[in-house]
Amino acid sequence: MYNTAQDDKRALNIIWNASDDYSIEPQFKAYDKNGEADIYWNYIIGAVHKYYDYTLLRGFFNYLKTDREHEFYEKLFWIGLEKCAFDKGKNERPVIINLRKNYAKKVLAGETEVFDDNLLNVLTNAHFKRALGKAPGITGNALNILNDLEFGDASTEEIILKMNQIIKKYFRFNYGQYEVNAQINKKRVQRQIQYGEEERLSDSDLETMKELYLDSAETSREVFYEEERGKIKKSAKKVKIEKKDDSERQYIRKYFGASIISDKKTHLIERKLCIGNHKNTHLHFTRGEFDDEFSNDINALYFNKALKEQREINLEHFNSNYIKYKNSILKLTNKIRNTMLAYFESYTGKSEAGRLNAPKIWRNVYLNDNRVFTKVYNNDIGNLSVDILLDASASQHERQETIAAEAYIIAESFTQCQIPVRVYSFSSLRNYTVINLYRDYDETDKNTKIFNYKTTGCNRDGLAIRTALYMMEGSNYLNKILIVLSDCKPNDTQCIPDTGIKQEQTKYAGATGIIDTAFEVKRGINNGNSILCVFTGEDEDIPTAKKIYGHNFARIYYPERFAEIVGVLMQNQLKNL
Repeated sequence: MYNTAQDDKRALNIIWNASDDYSIEPQFKAYDKNGEADIYWNYIIGAVHKYYDYTLLRGFFNYLKTDREHEFYEKLFWIGLEKCAFDKGKNERPVIINLRKNYAKKVLAGETEVFDDNLLNVLTNAHFKRALGKAPGITGNALNILNDLEFGDASTEEIILKMNQIIKKYFRFNYGQYEVNAQINKKRVQRQIQYGEEERLSDSDLETMKELYLDSAETSREVFYEEERGKIKKSAKKVKIEKKDDSERQYIRKYFGASIISDKKTHLIERKLCIGNHKNTHLHFTRGEFDDEFSNDINALYFNKALKEQREINLEHFNSNYIKYKNSILKLTNKIRNTMLAYFESYTGKSEAGRLNAPKIWRNVYLNDNRVFTKVYNNDIGNLSVDILLDASASQHERQETIAAEAYIIAESFTQCQIPVRVYSFSSLRNYTVINLYRDYDETDKNTKIFNYKTTGCNRDGLAIRTALYMMEGSNYLNKILIVLSDCKPNDTQCIPDTGIKQEQTKYAGATGIIDTAFEVKRGINNGNSILCVFTGEDEDIPTAKKIYGHNFARIYYPERFAEIVGVLMQNQLKNL
């Protein structure tokens, strides 16, 4: 039985929760025999991401994929990783102790997957017997392998080394025998650990793995590595893992795309904005376009590919509902135009210059009134601009297509009314808040760029709104409206530094995040900006939306009423200008 999209999303949420990182796109997910997301194993996968350097582990898994029997080695490796992740996380999350016991009982009762390989079944059963405090019940090499899979409190590099030693000592690994093509084999085979899209081993991974040399042993077989020119050499040296550049800024560039402003200017903006509750955080401004220097980087290629795939999903959703969305654009455009006609019509009034009004000349002679001329005043909106800010955090994952469509409707409606629009999204990864620009005020033909919208990471709403208001200050428009599409759930892994003696840190979430975001909204309004929210979350979070935006928010219960509800909200804002 295959897993459903719901099971896939559930597995992803468990992994994200366990890893405390909503930006990751896991290489593995776990399902039971019925295709349902396995709670315990998905927790383990997430915990591995949290406690170990998964960049190194991903490279090692990709290295294993070069052997035809890679699935065997991968599952064997996960037996060892399971114990490591459990030991790391059991004190932080005691609930996993019972989860592990229950899973172990299922294994011994034969209620879990039976592997094709008998040795794998033997080792899995023995491993989970130990988990229940029982003797493993095996001897010989099987027991030796099981004991060697007890990695203990080892680092990521040490774990990789130990696993390589196991492979060398007990098995025949054939490097380069089997090359996986990432463009095919998209069928997902149901098994205990389900693999995501398989990847080619990148040049960087090859270089890293070439440095993984093993101590020789009498019973070991030779491990071979391919040289750059296709030659093969035998290696028997101690591990020397080349440290990869761990620059956070470089990683962000790989993940989201190149910066559209210089590092110097970015640092200047950070000095101004990344203060107070947002001290020690950073900003990254991008258009989602990737540097050529990362053209062969496996992570950059993966992220770029995921972005393109989500764009196709967003477009397909819009096109599938084309008539409905086009009607919404028409309705919203008409509401905006009607408001402009009703409240911003031209009128003729008295003036000190203009066309002389002869019958009123006496007022200048006898009353010293210089306003004896008539002039046509254009009571227009007065240099209006609209900024649309999209919450692109992982909590919006299940409604990406809808949010992209809604943002497009709003942008296109204002564009058709010849009102300048700028659209960008925000999300937070590690200690960076990323501003992804889809279109600027003068780019009237780039509304379709909005379909590049893709969710990932956390959301530091207060800093995002602070940044949006800063960007709006830089424009020459007189009247400015900021429309935020958000679920109003501020949450970022980067804590707020405490200024007290104890130097405790406060999580940017819950009431703390709400208060900070509400403060930035109020500050923006006090400075003369109009700020409103199109709420994209659940009913339970409506009170939060009210706390942040007051009455300036709209909840869309029925998609067909989107234009009507947003139109009323916009009308109220335009009237107040």
